Amino acid sequence: MANWNSLNANQRAAAMHDSGPAAVFAGPGSGKTRVVALRAARLAEQGARILVTTFTNDATEEMRTRIFPMLPKSCRGEATISTLHSLCLTILKGQGTKFTLLTDEAQRKGLAEMAQAHDIEGGSSFFLMRSSFLKNTGESSLTYKHDGSYEDKEFLSVWKRYEKAKLERGLKEFDDLLIDAMHLFATNEPARQMWAEKFTHIMVDESQDMNKPQYAIALALGRLHHNVMLVGDPDQSLYAFRGADTETFRAFAKHRSTKVYELKENYRSSSSIVKLADSLIRQDENRHPIVFLPTREEGAQVRWNLFVDADVEALAVGDEILRLHESGIKFHDIAVLFRVNAQAEALERNFAALGIPYITKNSGDFYSRKEVAGTLAYLEFFNSYADEWLVSLFNVPNRKLNKSVGAELARVCSVLGKTMWEHLPNFNAPDPKTYRTLRSLYRDLLAIEERIQRIDNAGEAIKIIRQVVEIDAWLRMDEVDSKDNDRIQNVQQMQDAASHYKTIGEYLFAVRKVREEAERRKAEAKKKRKEELEAVTLCTGHSAKGLEWDIVFATGWSEGILPHRKSEDLAEERRIAYVIATRARDLLSISSIQNWNSSTVSPSQFLTGLNLSGGGLESFSATEKREEQPVFGGLFI
Repeated sequence: MANWNSLNANQRAAAMHDSGPAAVFAGPGSGKTRVVALRAARLAEQGARILVTTFTNDATEEMRTRIFPMLPKSCRGEATISTLHSLCLTILKGQGTKFTLLTDEAQRKGLAEMAQAHDIEGGSSFFLMRSSFLKNTGESSLTYKHDGSYEDKEFLSVWKRYEKAKLERGLKEFDDLLIDAMHLFATNEPARQMWAEKFTHIMVDESQDMNKPQYAIALALGRLHHNVMLVGDPDQSLYAFRGADTETFRAFAKHRSTKVYELKENYRSSSSIVKLADSLIRQDENRHPIVFLPTREEGAQVRWNLFVDADVEALAVGDEILRLHESGIKFHDIAVLFRVNAQAEALERNFAALGIPYITKNSGDFYSRKEVAGTLAYLEFFNSYADEWLVSLFNVPNRKLNKSVGAELARVCSVLGKTMWEHLPNFNAPDPKTYRTLRSLYRDLLAIEERIQRIDNAGEAIKIIRQVVEIDAWLRMDEVDSKDNDRIQNVQQMQDAASHYKTIGEYLFAVRKVREEAERRKAEAKKKRKEELEAVTLCTGHSAKGLEWDIVFATGWSEGILPHRKSEDLAEERRIAYVIATRARDLLSISSIQNWNSSTVSPSQFLTGLNLSGGGLESFSATEKREEQPVFGGLFI
């Protein structure tokens, strides 16, 4: 049942908007979802046909659970809640277009290889990343104009071959759904009118993350009636690398016919957190200015700590989490948020050692990534000289050794009663090329073995492996920097972490503890829903968007991490910091490190001018949280 009495004046004004274009600037914790749901339910009950678009499938499900229970059985209208990708899929299928969605990454890369993407700079991975980005800006292989350079001409040529291969096989990528629907509405007016007439009102949630094709589709559907409401927060726009277009939202809001609403009140965070987040985002002079109004008491002051490196930081945060848990705070009310996935390695390894249950969100298993698993295989081999680890090294880096080579070597060794390592220098390879490759591998392993006899820690072993077999050069050939999770950085982080362990065996034992914890989490997750797990959440700022916790540890606020060393958009990096800070309800602890990837780094420039209390986290108990008292005492060691 709808609860209109709980709305403040700004929320009520936006929810009561009847017709005409409207833009709703909704800050974090401002009750945006409630406003969208109440307005949609009210209009549908009055006979309107509402389309509410959301950014993710999870958001779609949440919106449905909010809107549908408010609709009476005798509802005269209807509400359609969908992501724009799903809506475009329905539109294209409804037009009779026959195709299969291309979702398998190996198949995508295979088609790219067939189109000779490996011949262009960056290889197939770079090609797929760039063509996807261009589609999200509204370009296709038919509309894109090369810049005249040889490299760009080659890229376009590969793109056209790639699209032709998909067409011949009846395949479309998710990005194609947007491009094709946009093209349909731009060139087929009867089709646009038919689909537009299905809806009397359009509401677009998370508008700050929309790209140009998505805007074009939403506005084309609303062209008949102009009843389009865009809801979003440009301060939380994090997807420029996917083509997110905040300028259209701002231009829409500035139009003379658009009614603008601002949801200023923050009901989520304590006043001290809201004030800090406000001072942080105000550093962006080009933003739409909104005066945030905290509704809660001051609460605990936001803290800042400086640590030597990621391992010391992880141990300190872990110790504090254990203390908070002993005071009565649940693990699931705590999150540790960071900028890049590589930061999770130290947290997972140290939390596993401390016995802290945790779940990761969308970051996957750090140790299963190709570059990390490959480097680990070298360590495992030199720790045991086991046959299975030797075979796993055949193509790390890629030596193009067929699987049958390992099988034949295993068969011969079984007959001779020798290990593969013992027989490798005498193995009669099936052809000269394979023989030369195996000899090269053997020489590399001998060179590594000789040097690791004199190491002082496991990190030095990784450094030697990287140098001898040129792992960095291998990764650089097809490196893809998706959300800045680049492979070389992962290997470097692994090397830094291993430097804390005297021997290879000690480091491998710590890694096994993490992987055992991961398996335990998977087994527990099968029995419970993820939100029911009693565990600390570890995730990036991107993955934390839309979520909230009582206590948030914001780690790695240092130059090169946040803002990230590869970012060309300082404003977006600041927005990532803002999103991380505004996930906390009661307590926010920010920390910086002095060393990252074997380099000295300084605290993040985003900390300049913020009202922070340094020196350590103070005592914070479950009772104090409920009473929202300021916290004092105790050092954060």
